[in-house]
Amino acid sequence: MTTYQFPSSLTPNASQWTLVTNSRRFTSPITRATQVVQRKGTLWRADLTFDSLTTTERGALQGFIAKLDGQVHRVRLKDHAFVRQGTGGGSPLVNGAAQSGSSLVVDGAGTVTNWLRAGDLLSFDKESSSGTDNPQLHMVTTDVNSSGGNATIPISPPLRNAPPNDAPVEITNPEGVFMLVSDPAWNNRPGSNILSSFSLTFIQDVLE
Repeated sequence: MTTYQFPSSLTPNASQWTLVTNSRRFTSPITRATQVVQRKGTLWRADLTFDSLTTTERGALQGFIAKLDGQVHRVRLKDHAFVRQGTGGGSPLVNGAAQSGSSLVVDGAGTVTNWLRAGDLLSFDKESSSGTDNPQLHMVTTDVNSSGGNATIPISPPLRNAPPNDAPVEITNPEGVFMLVSDPAWNNRPGSNILSSFSLTFIQDVLE
């Protein structure tokens, strides 16, 4: 299995990102009381639409899809519509090697009000047990101020496992590692200028 970078020359016309939870709901048939169990495994789903691609653009996307070979290989993918709302700055690093839960502690963030804002994204690389780079993609859930370089970032989904100490945290172009959900098809409109449309669905590959 190889992880490829999504082609920088291709930008979807529309995208829909969904945070798919792995919680389960149980409702009593007698009292109708409901209990919800939170489980690990929350992940991202990305639905990308490409409209009116030129012949050159279509070829580039077709070639990339063929290279993925269905679900054999993976792709490092970002939300093309993402624009950070926080001020950002600094060179943030994971601060501590035994972190868990729904927050990430970092240093190297300077002293900034609204360093990150709710809805911003971040990622960091973690080597999986198979030796594959596994970018972890998270959303900031509450505005974050940094002080003296330090910040505690509330995130969703929760950390699946502890990130390495001093791992760089990407806050400008965060990305995750994804796989195709199914083999895609495309629509061509023949003519003097052949135009094509693609719909691609990716699901985050949760590598431990």
